[in-house]
Amino acid sequence: MILASAGSGKTYALTHRFVQLLAHGAAPERIVALTFTRKAAGEFFDEILKKLARAATEPGFARQLAEEIGRPENGSADFLRMLREVVTAMPRLNLGTLDGFFARVVQAFPRELGLDGEFQILDAATARRERRRVLRRMFTAAGEPDAAQREFIEAFKRATFGVEEKRLASVLDGFLDEHGETFLAAPNEAQWGNPGRIWPEGCEWPVAAKVVEPAARDLKAAMGEMELNEKQRVRIDDFFAALDEWSPGAMLPKPVEYLLKNAFEAWPKLEEIVVERKRVALPEVAREALRAVVAGIMGMELARRLEMTRGIFAVLRGYEHCYDAAVRRAGRLTFADVLRRLLPGGGAPRLSSHPDDETQEARLMIDWRLDARYDHWLLDEFQDTSAEQWSVLRNLIDEAVQDPEGRRSLFYVGDVKQAIFAWRGGDPLLFREIFLHYNRINAGTITERRLDQSWRSGPAVIELVNRVFGAEAVLEELVPAAAAALWTGEWRAHVSAKPQLGGYATVREAPDEAGRFAETLRILREVEPARRGLDVAVLVQKNATATALADFLRREGGMGAVAESDLRVATDNPLTTALLALVRAAAFPGDTAARELVRMTPLEPVLAAEGIQGRDELTARILGEIHDRGFAQTFEQWLRRLASVVEGDGFSVDRGRRLVAAAERFDEGGSRDVAEFLDFAERHVVRDTDLAGVVRVMTVHKAKGLGFDLVILPDVEGKKLATRRDGMAVKRTSERTAEWVFELPAKIFAERDTLLAAQVLEDESAAAYENLCLLYVAMTRAKRAMYLIVEPAPAKSTSLNFTRLLRDTLGETWSHGDARWFESIEAAGGPGSEALDRGEVTGPLSRRVRRLTRTPSAIKQSELNGALLFELTRGRSADFGTAVHERFAEIEWILPSRIADKAADWRARLGPDEAMDEAVACLSAPGLAEIWVEPSSSGMGKSVVEVWRERPFEVVLDGEWISGVFDRVVVTRNSDGRAVEATVVDFKTDQISGEAGIRSAADKHTAQLNLYRRVVATLTQIEISRIRCEVVFTRLRCTTRIPWVGP
Repeated sequence: MILASAGSGKTYALTHRFVQLLAHGAAPERIVALTFTRKAAGEFFDEILKKLARAATEPGFARQLAEEIGRPENGSADFLRMLREVVTAMPRLNLGTLDGFFARVVQAFPRELGLDGEFQILDAATARRERRRVLRRMFTAAGEPDAAQREFIEAFKRATFGVEEKRLASVLDGFLDEHGETFLAAPNEAQWGNPGRIWPEGCEWPVAAKVVEPAARDLKAAMGEMELNEKQRVRIDDFFAALDEWSPGAMLPKPVEYLLKNAFEAWPKLEEIVVERKRVALPEVAREALRAVVAGIMGMELARRLEMTRGIFAVLRGYEHCYDAAVRRAGRLTFADVLRRLLPGGGAPRLSSHPDDETQEARLMIDWRLDARYDHWLLDEFQDTSAEQWSVLRNLIDEAVQDPEGRRSLFYVGDVKQAIFAWRGGDPLLFREIFLHYNRINAGTITERRLDQSWRSGPAVIELVNRVFGAEAVLEELVPAAAAALWTGEWRAHVSAKPQLGGYATVREAPDEAGRFAETLRILREVEPARRGLDVAVLVQKNATATALADFLRREGGMGAVAESDLRVATDNPLTTALLALVRAAAFPGDTAARELVRMTPLEPVLAAEGIQGRDELTARILGEIHDRGFAQTFEQWLRRLASVVEGDGFSVDRGRRLVAAAERFDEGGSRDVAEFLDFAERHVVRDTDLAGVVRVMTVHKAKGLGFDLVILPDVEGKKLATRRDGMAVKRTSERTAEWVFELPAKIFAERDTLLAAQVLEDESAAAYENLCLLYVAMTRAKRAMYLIVEPAPAKSTSLNFTRLLRDTLGETWSHGDARWFESIEAAGGPGSEALDRGEVTGPLSRRVRRLTRTPSAIKQSELNGALLFELTRGRSADFGTAVHERFAEIEWILPSRIADKAADWRARLGPDEAMDEAVACLSAPGLAEIWVEPSSSGMGKSVVEVWRERPFEVVLDGEWISGVFDRVVVTRNSDGRAVEATVVDFKTDQISGEAGIRSAADKHTAQLNLYRRVVATLTQIEISRIRCEVVFTRLRCTTRIPWVGP
C-alpha cells in the first residue's frame, strides 16, 4: 500500500512495480493494472514502454533501474526482452479502467451472469435517449391512462408533494437524475421510508399525519392572555397566520421557523421562550399547548417525509420495471449496469472463492476461471474506488493476497487527501480498512509506504500547503471531529524535492467576485506567462464560473483564455439556436414560438429564396431532408446557405461545425426522431480545450492529476466546509450496503431527532472531509507560484468555510518566497507570446477547432439505395467491417506457416465468427501475400521498415483540420533514418463483384486514398510520387492500385 501525496511520483511507483514484476518473471498478460480514466491508463502504458525502452538502450539507466527493482543482475538485454514481451502481449494486456475490466468480465461470461448473449455498452448520451424513450412510452398510450399509469402518476404526486406538472416526462427525467442511483443501490421497498428501520427502538416524536389546529387554538388563546409588548404580539400573530397556511412537506415559513427554533432551544421544559430577544415565561396551559403544537408539527413533517420517500420509491420502481424490460433485457447496458451485474445480490451469480460452496454449480465457477488468469493486481487512485467496485474485486484479490506460495500480489496506490469523487461513490475509508483487514488475518501481509516528497511543487508552494493542512487545532475547530481525526491521522508534512524552483505563494484580498476577477487579470498581466512560456491555470468551483471568468479575461484583458468546462454548443449561440428552432418548427407546426424565432433570424430570407413559404412546405422540406440524409448532412446544407451571413464570424462558424459533429454522432444510432435529436442537442456538451500559451480556466475536479507553473485560486468563497450534500439520506451498514433511505426534513427538524441528527452529522463529516480534499487538490497543482484571492472577512463573521480556514492558518494577508519570482524566467520567445500578454490574439493562437473539420472517409462518392435505409443488416455490416479491421490491426508481419496458429489464437480469444474467417482468408490469399510478408529484398535490414496499424492522425491541409485513421501504412527508411517511401493499404469490406464492380468501388475511394497519400507525405516528408496507395477488397481477396490525382 502506497499513500502518495500530490506530486510525489505515484505513476513512477506504479510503473516501477510493473517492471519489477516483469523482471521477476511475471507474464505481462497476468498483471492487472486498473485506474479510472482511459487517459490515465494510456499514460501508465506509455511510461512503462518509455522506461523499458530507455533501460534497453542506456546501460547506465539499466543499472539504476535494476538496483531500484531489486534485480541488480539485469542489464539492457534483459530490459529489451521485457520490452518485447510487453509489446507482443499488447492485445492481451489488462491495463485499463475499472469499468472496462468489468465490461470484459461480463462479455466473457454473459450467460453465466444472467444475460442472453452479447450486449452493447451505452454512452451517456445514448443512455439518456433510451431513458426518454421509456418515459415517452409510459405516457403516450392512447385514450385514458390505464391503471399502471394512474398509479405511477399518483406515486409521483406523493413523491413531489402533490406537484402538478404538464411536462411530466421532462420533470421525471430530472427526478431520475437525482434519485435513480439511490434506487439501484437500495432496490427493496423495506429500505425506503420505513420507520421500523429508521427508528428500531421507536421514534421519540409522535410520527403521525395529524393536524395541530386544536392545540394551536389553545395556544393562541393562552398567549392572548399573556403580557406581551407590541413587537412580541406581532411576532406571535405572524406565527399563527403562517401556521394556517403551512402544509407538511412544504418550506417552513419564517415566522413558524422562528418560534419553532426558540421552542426547541427551551425543549423539553418550555418554562420560558425567547420572543423578540426577551424571555417570556409560559404558564402551564400555554406550555402544554406549545408542546403539543411543536410535537404535532414535528410529527406531521416526519410523516409527510416518510410518505414522500415511499412515493419516490414507487416512482423509481415503476420506471425501472419499464426500463429494464425495454433496454437492459435487450442487451443495452451502461457501465453502471455492468457493475451491478457483478455485485453480490445484483441479479447475477456472486463471485465466490469457496470450492465447496453449495451454489458452486449455479455459479459455473466464474471466479475460478478468472482467478486462473491473473496473478498480480495494481490498483491506481484507490481513494476513488467505491465499495461496490471493491466488492466485485475482493474475492479475486483475496486469492492473490493469501496465496500460500507468495507468488501473487496486490499493489494499491492513491492519496486519501485527494478523495474528491465521493459524490460518485468513491470511498476513501476503504484504503485503510483493507490494509487493516488483511493484516489482522496475517500480520505484515500488506506493508505501508508513504510518499510525501513533492516532485512537482517548489518550496514556497509546499510551505503554504503545510501551513494550511497541517494546522490540527484549526481543523478541529472548523470541521466535525470525525473529519478532523481522519485528516490529521493521514497527514504528514510535505517536502519539496525541487528547492531550485523557489517560487512564491500569497493570499490577496478583493471585495467581491468582480474584484476577484479583476485581481486575476492583474496578476496575469504582471507575470506575462505566455511570454515566459509558463503554464497557467485558474481554478474555480463551478463550470459556470469558469466560463464567466474566461469570457472576462478575453473581453477585458484580451487574454488568450479558454474555459475547460462543458459547453452546450448547440444552444449557447444565435446560429445553432436558430437551426434547432427551424427543425422544431418543421416537426411541430404548432410550436409558434419556434417559428417566430426563425422569422427573426437570417434564416427567413433563405427560406424565401428556397421557395419555402407555408407551414406545410417547411415541414415537408426539412423532414424530407432529415429522412433522406440524416441530421448532420441537413445541417451542413443549411449552414452552406447561411455561409455569407456568418462569414468572418469565427465563433459562429465554430459552433455550426460543432453542431454538425454532434449530429453525426446522433446519426450513428440510425434514428430520425426529431424530438430525440432536439433533446440530445440541447444536452450535448463539449469541453473547450486548451492550447499552449493560453490561460486555462477550469474546475478543481478537472485539474486533478495536472500541474502548472502558476495557479490562481479566485473562487474559494462559499458555504461552510461541513455542508451536507443535498439529497436523500442513506444510512449504510458497516458493509456499505443501504440500511434505510429517507428524504430528510429540514435541518431544524432533523437535528431534534437523535438518530436523524447522527445521520446528518455523519453526512456533514463526510462533506467536510471531501471539501478539505478539494482545497488540497487545488493548492497542490502549482509548481512555482500560487495566488489565492479571497474576500475580506466581515467584522463578526462566524462562517466555517475555506476563507475562514485560510485566515485562521495564514492570517489576513500572507506571502512566502520571492514576489518577483517570474522576473528570473527568460522570455520563451515563441511566436505570438508577447502579443498574447499584451492582449493581441495572434494567428497561431487561433483555436484549431475553428478549422473546417472533416474525415477522409467523408469525401468518398457514393449512392445509397433508399431501401437500404430500412435494412437491419446495415448496422451489422459496419460491425463486421470493424471486426475485420481489428483482426488485421494485430498483424505486423506474418509468414504463411504461422497463419493457422494466428487463427487458433483468434478462435480461442474471440470465438469463431465471419470476421475471423474473412481475415484468415485474406492472410492466406496468394494475391495479398506481399502485404503480410516482411520484405527482405530491399537490402536495407528490418530496422528500416516500420508498420503503422490502425494509427489515428490529425493534420491541417489547405486550412482544413483532417482527422482519420490509417488501416495500414508501411514506411521504409534509409540508413540515416529518413523516410524515403511508403505504401498505404486501406481495407474495404464492400460487397462487390466482377471487374466493373472493382473499378466502380476503386473510383469511389480514390479521393479518400489520395487524401491519405497527402497526409502521409505531410507526416513523413516523403515525396508524393514515392507514396503508393492501394485498396484491398476483402470479399474478393484482391488489391487495386490507386493512382495519384492532385487536389
